[in-house]
Amino acid sequence: MGLILCENLRTKNPFHIEVLSLDIYSFEELCYIIYENPILVTEGIVSDELVDFIENELGLSALAEGIRRKRSNGVDDTDILVYIIDSCDLYNNAESILFRNAVAKIKKMSVWEVGKQRADYMFYIGRYGVAKKYYLEILDMEKKADNNFVGSIYHNLGVTYANLFLYEEAYDAFKKFYELTSDEVILMEIYFLKRIFDSEGKKKKSAEINDAFKEDLMVEAKKAFDIAVSGIKDGDRLKYIDHIFNMEDKEEKKKMISEYIKKLKSDYRNMK
Repeated sequence: MGLILCENLRTKNPFHIEVLSLDIYSFEELCYIIYENPILVTEGIVSDELVDFIENELGLSALAEGIRRKRSNGVDDTDILVYIIDSCDLYNNAESILFRNAVAKIKKMSVWEVGKQRADYMFYIGRYGVAKKYYLEILDMEKKADNNFVGSIYHNLGVTYANLFLYEEAYDAFKKFYELTSDEVILMEIYFLKRIFDSEGKKKKSAEINDAFKEDLMVEAKKAFDIAVSGIKDGDRLKYIDHIFNMEDKEEKKKMISEYIKKLKSDYRNMK
């Protein structure tokens, strides 16, 4: 992890980037976020609010006027982001070229391919609620994509639902993936889903594809699940929980339980 040296200017009224749930207080921060997240900020960040922030809060009137002029001339938002990066002292010429190349690659993508990358990134950082929103938006688009691509959207959506503890929605998405691709790998994931969320057999939906399980695949799925459960039991989180509940000091135990629950609640809120 590195450090960014910022000017001694920290605005009182930050610029909020909704997609990242992040407030920006300096020009260096703005440039860093743009440079590191081009797939996320190429849509929506270039706005009247951004220009006003650059002019009124950061005091960069010339840059703000340049952005206004480019917008009025119909310059693409992605090219305006390049203009902002070129105006920043954080990056050298080679780094600027890398950013230009990344932006050029994004511009060649279809709208649903860009959407998938955004959704995948949100899933990667644990923002499952936002990832779900993006995946559903892609599925609502009119698109000419092959079954494998659409199937990958349903697969990732299913994993997202599972992380949000939405069993039935996850199952439906996995089933759709299987219908589109006939990829038997998903059967193992459905097996995991059933074992985790349907251990008492209350849900009957997964019986629809049980016949698709080959015997050797079922054996492999059971073995993989048992290994995964064993790994969880030996994991640091469960060891920490055991440590808390084995404490003799009741007041300290109560305090640590409260702190742990508070962290779990915070983690869950951040998923959305």
